Amino acid sequence: MDVITATFRNGHLELSEPVNWPDGMQVRVVPLTNDSNDSADSSAMMHQWPVGFLNQIRDLWGDAPFERPPQGEFEQREEW
Repeated sequence: MDVITATFRNGHLELSEPVNWPDGMQVRVVPLTNDSNDSADSSAMMHQWPVGFLNQIRDLWGDAPFERPPQGEFEQREEW
């Protein structure tokens, strides 16, 4: 399913790009805030996860502890 943005003007939604959806398709409209902070972006992005997805991942991992492997030495680079 394509995810696009739209702008609300004069009582109508103006889509940011053309879509090829069949007539009668229902869509979900979630207003985004005008703030450009990360929390608003994260909140909008969370609505895109399928329902129950994170619970399914948790169940697949089971009770085994999750350990991060060693990452090696930090690479020192020249300053710009």
